[in-house]
Amino acid sequence: MRTKSPLYYETRLVAGLAGLLPCLGLPAFAVLSRLLWGRFDTEMPLPMIVNAFEIILPLAAGQSAAHLMTIETEEGFAELRRSYPESRLRLPLLRSGAALAFLFLALTLGAFAFLFLWGTSNVFVAVLPALAPSLFMTGLSLLVGGLSRSYWAAAGTVLVYWFLELQTRGKISGALFLFATVWNWREVSYPLNRSLLTGLGFAFIVINAAWYAYLNGGSIRRSLLGER
Repeated sequence: MRTKSPLYYETRLVAGLAGLLPCLGLPAFAVLSRLLWGRFDTEMPLPMIVNAFEIILPLAAGQSAAHLMTIETEEGFAELRRSYPESRLRLPLLRSGAALAFLFLALTLGAFAFLFLWGTSNVFVAVLPALAPSLFMTGLSLLVGGLSRSYWAAAGTVLVYWFLELQTRGKISGALFLFATVWNWREVSYPLNRSLLTGLGFAFIVINAAWYAYLNGGSIRRSLLGER
């Protein structure tokens, strides 16, 4: 019998409802908006679609990534996974790739939903302002999940941060305000805001991978020393 590749089993692990359901946030908004306002407007204005993407996509991306670093702990086979003869960086890198795949899936589903339901041909332009805050929330979710090994901690942190941003409109986060496009926020330059969010998002991903490699490398060394 043909043996399935490790990537197949990794995909089976990560592609659960916890990752897929948040990706339906933008399509759900597109359907709801069409049902509520479709009788009066033939096409949703592009600025409204831009706002929808920048507000909803970061939350969807963060929630989709919340379970990725906690699967082994939540399912009770963390010790077994650490016994695999694999690089300590393999798991966090695979999970980071899965998080980015969920982000891509969420924005693609949202873009096609608006395209088919509203007929807005340049809807993909609306994705661009949402990419930086979405990367930031993805990295934050992975890092909190990796540090706490708790889905609820990661998902809760993302939700609380997102909600505070909506309520305070940058008064707390300052240069890291997620929704600078929606509220035309210019406390710092827009390019700097987007660059900081993107850079920190990738930095969180790198820190999470390094922390996982360090922590589990240490666990293995302690186990070997204990056996001796």
